[in-house]
Amino acid sequence: MSKQIKDMLVADLQKRIGGQTEMLVIDSSRLDAITENQMRMALLQKDIRVLTVKNAIARRALHAEGVEALDPVLEGPSSLIWGGDDIVCLSKEIAEWAKKLPEQVSIKGGTVEGTTLLAADVDALSKSPSREELIGQIAGRLLAPGANLVSALLGAGGKLAGQLVAISEGEGPGAEASEEASEEASEEASEEASEEA
Repeated sequence: MSKQIKDMLVADLQKRIGGQTEMLVIDSSRLDAITENQMRMALLQKDIRVLTVKNAIARRALHAEGVEALDPVLEGPSSLIWGGDDIVCLSKEIAEWAKKLPEQVSIKGGTVEGTTLLAADVDALSKSPSREELIGQIAGRLLAPGANLVSALLGAGGKLAGQLVAISEGEGPGAEASEEASEEASEEASEEASEEA
């Protein structure tokens, strides 16, 4: 292959990658054409791109983007995978395909923030919470003390309000004490009135 063609392929790959620095590498060479097309279409619906490349071309294009962490995993048949919401969602999707088709798809590794990931690292990453799940957990922990305080205040206030309503309607344990107090007060008032007369 001439140098000009290689340069064109490198430029095309750089354009397709579009500055992505976090990606995974799989070996999907054992997939038949129909299954590979189904996988690519399913991943594309989740904004995940798959591109089978020659390792030398991939290295040149990635090095031009400042990505060198994939060098150890770019051996043998390689397909670059990037996109999705974040690297965790990407690894979850790929791990799911690797479980569905264990004989045909194997994860080789990847890169996150300039760090090389091996297959076991990608599997571990796929089991961690996604960005949205982490944000939800953090928000829940931040809001929990306030929610507990409000429920404590409303719980005591609600109980007091319920007792006051029960007393005013002549029901409940406080109502008997209230009735006795009002009877004693009326008896005292009538005794005072009779003494004055």
